Amino acid sequence: MAITATTIAILTAVSTVVSAVGTFAAGQAAASRAEAEAEAAARQSEVQATINRQQAERETQVSAQQEEDFRARQRRAAAAVRAAGGARGVAIDVGSPLLSAEDFTRQTEIQALRIREGGEVRSTRLEQQASLLTTRAGSTREVGRLASSSARTAGFFGAGASLLEGGIRTASILLR
Repeated sequence: MAITATTIAILTAVSTVVSAVGTFAAGQAAASRAEAEAEAAARQSEVQATINRQQAERETQVSAQQEEDFRARQRRAAAAVRAAGGARGVAIDVGSPLLSAEDFTRQTEIQALRIREGGEVRSTRLEQQASLLTTRAGSTREVGRLASSSARTAGFFGAGASLLEGGIRTASILLR
């Protein structure tokens, strides 16, 4: 049985269509994969952003509690000093004891404010990281959409190129 030019042309056309379908399907699969990977990365960034926001809130609460605890300890210490001075008959409302108490109060306030400020700085840093992660999530989604679009376009063009190339081969076989 001899293979005719028509048979070869038909086989070439069929293989061309199969190749084009395969190229198109590969482009679609690559597009879906790009979107899924970008979405997973974006979700991970959003989860980390949520965690950072929760940590920021907790940091604010902890530093407020530490400040309150510090102030309470310092009030008790000042009261103990006043009581001891009073027990020894020292007038605590004049002279050196008064200046010492005022200095103690000032230093207590400064340290309490440092505790608060430290918590605010840590909280702000975590909030900023959360904002950056949220922005990154959006950018990652956009990059995924662009990669997906590029993969789809490449699949379309690849399929079209396969069809065009196959058409030319089929025509050259038939025109011999």
